[in-house]
Parts: sequence; structure tokens; C-alpha cells
Amino acid sequence: MEVQAITRRVRMSPQKMREVTRQIQGMGALQAEAVLSVVPRKSAFWVRKTLKSAIANAEHNHELDTERL
Repeated sequence: MEVQAITRRVRMSPQKMREVTRQIQGMGALQAEAVLSVVPRKSAFWVRKTLKSAIANAEHNHELDTERL
């Protein structure tokens, strides 16, 4: 099952966003959130905010365990 969250209207280049998302690619959701909390980039804030929304969607809408994401 795929859980999805989308953040729109962020004024930032896709290249800057990709730099941050490649750092967390393949990690678990909670580990990725921990990494994003220490990355000193503006794009990390938006990626973390979207990730938190996706985790909340998984918990609430699909009743998934956050430890296994």
C-alpha cells in the first residue's frame, strides 16, 4: 500500500529539493525524519513537513504502524 502526501506552491527549485530527498532515499520514515531535523537547508524543512504529513496519513487513513514505515 502506498501512502502519499503532496506539498504544493513551495517556491524552491526542484534541484535543491532533490539534493535533500536523495539523502533520505531508502531510509525508514522515522530515521529519515531524524536526519532531516539536522540538515541545515530550507528545502529540508519542506521535505520533513511533507514526510510528517505522509506518516500521519499512514497512521490515520490506513491504520499502519509508524515503526514499520
